[in-house]
This record gives sequence, C-alpha cells and structure tokens, in this order.
Amino acid sequence: MKSLQQKVLKFIERQTLIPPGSRVLVACSGGVDSITLLHFLATHRKTLGIEVGAVHVDHMLRGKESAEDAFVVEDICEEFQLPFFSEQVPIPAILESSGGNVQMLCREERYKCFAMTMAGHGFAVLATGHHAEDQLESVLIQLSKGHSMNGMPIQRSFHQGSVVRPFLPLKKSELYEYATQYGLTFREDPSNQRDDYLRNRIRHQVVPVLSKENPSVSVGAVQLTAQRQAEEALLSELAEKHWQAIVTYTDEQLPCFNRQAFLAIHHALQKRVIQLLLSCLPSPETEKVELRSAVVEELLQHIRDSAGNTTIDLAYGYRFVREYDKLLVTKKYMDTTSLHSKVLEKGVWQSWGNVQFYWQDAEAHAIEHVLSLDDVRYFQLSEVELPLTVRLREPGDRLPLKGMSQAKRVSRILIDEKVGMTQRQQQPVITTASGIVCAVPGIRYGKMFSRHRPEGKSYIWITREGENR
Repeated sequence: MKSLQQKVLKFIERQTLIPPGSRVLVACSGGVDSITLLHFLATHRKTLGIEVGAVHVDHMLRGKESAEDAFVVEDICEEFQLPFFSEQVPIPAILESSGGNVQMLCREERYKCFAMTMAGHGFAVLATGHHAEDQLESVLIQLSKGHSMNGMPIQRSFHQGSVVRPFLPLKKSELYEYATQYGLTFREDPSNQRDDYLRNRIRHQVVPVLSKENPSVSVGAVQLTAQRQAEEALLSELAEKHWQAIVTYTDEQLPCFNRQAFLAIHHALQKRVIQLLLSCLPSPETEKVELRSAVVEELLQHIRDSAGNTTIDLAYGYRFVREYDKLLVTKKYMDTTSLHSKVLEKGVWQSWGNVQFYWQDAEAHAIEHVLSLDDVRYFQLSEVELPLTVRLREPGDRLPLKGMSQAKRVSRILIDEKVGMTQRQQQPVITTASGIVCAVPGIRYGKMFSRHRPEGKSYIWITREGENR
C-alpha cells in the first residue's frame, strides 16, 4: 500500500493537481473508486495541506437501493469528521417530462450539483475517482467515434476552480486491494454490469482482451494521454499565437486574414487555426464534433486552392469567403439599405458606410490637413456637373479612363483589380450631376482626376477609410 500511496502523491505533485491550502470536494458515488479516493485524501490531507469534503448525488434510478449509497459516503465523512453533502435529482421524472439520453442527463445534473456545492461552501477543487481502465475506455470510445484520442483530461477548469483525477495512475485492481487493506465498505451499481451503454460494452468485451495481451495496457494509455494532452496544450498555444499574428477584424468584429499568411503557418497547426476562426462566430459553428470537423476540412481545402473565388455557407447566417488572397467571414445576407445615394456637399466631410469623402476648391484646402493614409486626387469639372454624388454601383456602369477611347465597365475594373465579391456588393461609385460615373474611389479614378494639382480652376478630392470625423 505504501508504494501505491507514493505513486498517487507523486502524480498529484508532478501534475500540480491540488495546490496546498485547497478545499477539495470529492465526488463520491459510493463505489469502490470514489470511496477509495475519499479515504485516501482524508488520510493524506495533512501531508497535502488541504481540507476535504464529499458530495453524493442520488439520481433516483434505483429507488431505495440508490438512496442507501449515500450512507457509506456519510460513514467515512463521520469517521474523518469531513463535511458531507447529499443531493437528489429526479432523473426518471425529468426523462418522462423532457426525454433525453439517460447517461448524458445524469452527468449534466450531477455536475450542476457539484458546482452548486462548490460555490456554496468554498471548494475550489473537485476530485473524481477515475482510474487507468477508465482512461483506456475513454480512448477506445474516442477511437470508435473517430475523435482525437486524448482521453479524459487529467485536470480541467470547472466552475471557479478545477476538476482533477488523482487516481489515473492506478488500475482498478489496486483500488480493490486498497479497499480490502483498510476494510472500506463500498457499493456496486448493478447497472455497470449491463451492456446497454458503449462504455460498458468496451469495459466488458474489449478491455479484457487488450489486458490479456498486455496487462499494463491501461497504465500505458494513461501515460500516452498525458503526453498527448501536454502536446495538445502546446500546439493550441502555438496556433493561438499564429492566429493573433494574422487576423484582423471587420467593423462587425468578424475575422479577416491573408491567405498567404495562413499558408505560411505549419500544416500541423492550420486546422487548429481554422478552429479558432470558427470560434470567432457569435454562436458556435456546430456542437457536433464530426460536423465541425467536416467544416474545418472543407475550409482548409478551399483556402489551399488558389483558383477563383469561393463562398461557403456556415451556420447561424454566416459565410466564409475567399476573395483572391483575402479570407474573411461575413454575414450571409449583407445589409446595404443604409448605402443609399447621397449628394456630397463641397467642403464637408461626409460618411458613406465605412468611408468618408471630402471635396473642396484646391486653393481653399490646407495641405497639412491631409493624412498620410488619405487617398488624394485633384480634378477639374465644370460648375454644371457639380455637386458630385455617391451611390452603389449599378449594372452597366462605365468609367471613362485616360488613354481609352471607350469607357470601361466598372464590373470589369473590379475583377481586374481583384476586388472581392463582398466589397463589390458595397462598392461606391462617384457620379457627376448629370449621372456620369467619374470615380470608383479607392480603386480607379476617371480621366478628369490626377494625382497632381493641375493649372487653372481645380478641386481637391479625399477618400478616407475609418471612423467618422
């Protein structure tokens, strides 16, 4: 027993599971796993420098029999003078009224009780009695479902603290030996013997075969998952750093990034970066892992493909757009109702969407008022063609350009300049008083515009992106 106890104490120290001074609540069903854990932590509370309590949740699935499970937990708490908490959750009644999966519902309700007890009585750590075979079963379940085989986390955040699993290094047989050594009373849940659930089928039909081939297979699974979890944490940290380095956000706080910058990230991190992209959506992309995985694969394929532009519908009214080397998430249906035609008064900054326009007599505008990022042009135009107007582009719009005998289609200009579909939907054009398109601001300007101030009567034109002045 001394070697078993040292094994657990070293595991707790190595994984920093229970800091000294912690108040630890043991989730205790009354089975051998949790009874042994409760006894172990109660026995070593001075060594660990912790306070210990226990919580029992009765799911009321086995009538009087399940109610009596609480008594064995309470007995140990009385022996060691530990706080004891007991809750009953009417799972049969909930199932009858709302339906659902029995195992999932039990777990959800059980952890709600744990969280309430922790919050109400100042516990920061919840300890569970999961052991090595439990970890092996978890890995096999994940394998059967095509999920990442990381097993159960050794510790994870929960409520205002954490859930820890100090007994993961131990095999089930060692727990029975411990219980026998100390004469512990525990209860066996008869439902664990039925093969109604996948975990039970794996426990009864698969694990024994593997254990016969290799008696240490469950301990090996614990070591493997501990390493994988450490590696996953590192990869997630690296993916987060890469994501923060390439992402910017639109006015709607939706992610936007450059395709080449993404492709420069190591391929082992690219799927994780896409997961971070999906997590930016106001609602989760999808709750089902297999569906989310399929979305990640599809997005990765289209990002790596350089041909043309691509739009992929996501959930909750959003879509992913690849426009040349620009990658972004947008709302599926863009609202352009606010972008109505607007006459631009001379000498006044005026906003249109996320762009500001300004024009004035060239001699009346001080050059120091021009910012380094401003798009500045000069133009000459007769008084009868003023003032200028901004509006959304329309089918058939053409822009007269210098050196061309015929005006060029605005739609062709946007394609040639590799303007993405999202921007095209809200791209402004500037027209004269008679309705002639004279500029596609920020993209191309007509023949009446020049970068240098011409001789004679002229006007200055400024396009500025950003917040209103």
